[in-house]
Amino acid sequence: MQALSGKFIEFLRKQKENKGLMASLRCALVESKRRRAWPALACYEGIGDGFKALTVQYLAGFFATHPEDDPNAGNFGDSCRELMGDEERRALTEGGIGRLSRRFQHLLAAEGEEIFGRVMRLLMRCKSEEISINYAQLLRDLSQWQYAAHAVRTQWARSFWAPREEDKP
Repeated sequence: MQALSGKFIEFLRKQKENKGLMASLRCALVESKRRRAWPALACYEGIGDGFKALTVQYLAGFFATHPEDDPNAGNFGDSCRELMGDEERRALTEGGIGRLSRRFQHLLAAEGEEIFGRVMRLLMRCKSEEISINYAQLLRDLSQWQYAAHAVRTQWARSFWAPREEDKP
């Protein structure tokens, strides 16, 4: 998968302006329409219902839904942290937890294929706030979720909750 991931992300970036293809790729997010995306995803191991194929399908659908890709955006925890308002940031420095933090905890509790739907909900919030996603990193993380979810959870949690210089009073 690692060798294909770079080619796959490059493919998505090059096709970003292809409205027809992006519409087909968004179909990958709906189980009954998923097969419409398969022709474009075939050479990236994106056909079928296995975890690897679903990862490719969902990533393509995520990208087609919110194509603001930034290779410097960190991991998905970093992108979600940008959704946090000032009030919730202040609460974090005092040991509190807000609504976004609870939603993020729900994301981290996902088992297996549940992760895709939970990422989608936060990704839609990122889209509404115009927050970029590092799709190459997201693909790597989702590819590992089936076997090393704990490591990915830990990285995302650290990025989301670890104190930053700008958060200090």
